Amino acid sequence: MTLVANAQSSFTVDSVDISGIYLSDKGTIYNIKQANDTVWLIGTEATTSDDAVTIANIFSGLLENNNTELSGKWIDYPLSNSTDAGNVDFNITVNSNNNITLTKTALSDTSNNSYPINTLTKYDPVLHAPLSIFVTMKNILVNEARSPTSDILYAGISGQKNDDDPLTATKYFGPRGDGSNITSNLRIGPFSLNNENDSLKVKILGLDKAGSRTPFTLVNLRDTLVQLMEPSYNISGLVQATNIIGSISPGLIPGGCNGLVFIDEIELTSEILRNSTTESTGYNQEKTYVGTTSPPGCGPPSQYTVKISITSQ
Repeated sequence: MTLVANAQSSFTVDSVDISGIYLSDKGTIYNIKQANDTVWLIGTEATTSDDAVTIANIFSGLLENNNTELSGKWIDYPLSNSTDAGNVDFNITVNSNNNITLTKTALSDTSNNSYPINTLTKYDPVLHAPLSIFVTMKNILVNEARSPTSDILYAGISGQKNDDDPLTATKYFGPRGDGSNITSNLRIGPFSLNNENDSLKVKILGLDKAGSRTPFTLVNLRDTLVQLMEPSYNISGLVQATNIIGSISPGLIPGGCNGLVFIDEIELTSEILRNSTTESTGYNQEKTYVGTTSPPGCGPPSQYTVKISITSQ
């Protein structure tokens, strides 16, 4: 691996000091200190407290090949119960004093248990601030309505970071028949993801419900979405979801042609979100949901296509 220097920069290969705070590909923080050609790394990991970290491992090594490589030994934190240790090598890429990346060399990690990270990138407050996530139900396409002519459509979305209080958004879309293409733009956020242990759970729900008071239904839908965030409710299909909602919120689905037209759950880790939202398009999911068999006199099983977008800002 060669060291690449920007032609406009004043530093040279010999003058590069890689000391600083680094972020790993796992979202953990590493502190690096260089003294001449000797380099020390102290890896940390998050604890159960949002603000606390603990030492995870220690590395000591030497710079080689004109400061483009780093070779040394690592060990888990000596005061821990783990005995993992070994040798590991890194390639170093430097584009400026503040743009430095260490990449673990393939097949160089001869350890009892593989060195826990693959890349380290020098911390840049502009690029590496806590990830701020927004979730949007962007579009709803009614391929087939549940009711004979049109569905009286309500939709909602909820999101929850870890065990925080959920955020929700609901909306009444009124009568919508076959072929209706709805720009829904139901948006929740921001969710701030700070470390690798963070995760984001999202639930979406669509409902055909005629003959009800709109404000009451929207409040009921919001409360139901919040309750469905509890870990005990595992939604795997419309039939199961209908039964669960009937037990926690009996008035939401009163029967007849009324019923769920879509429901789903998405759960993403901090690592997946950080990797996917680096692209300008963010994380996108477009999925078609086939409804349950409608009662006699109603329409055929519904079919809705829903597009979800998760972006950083």
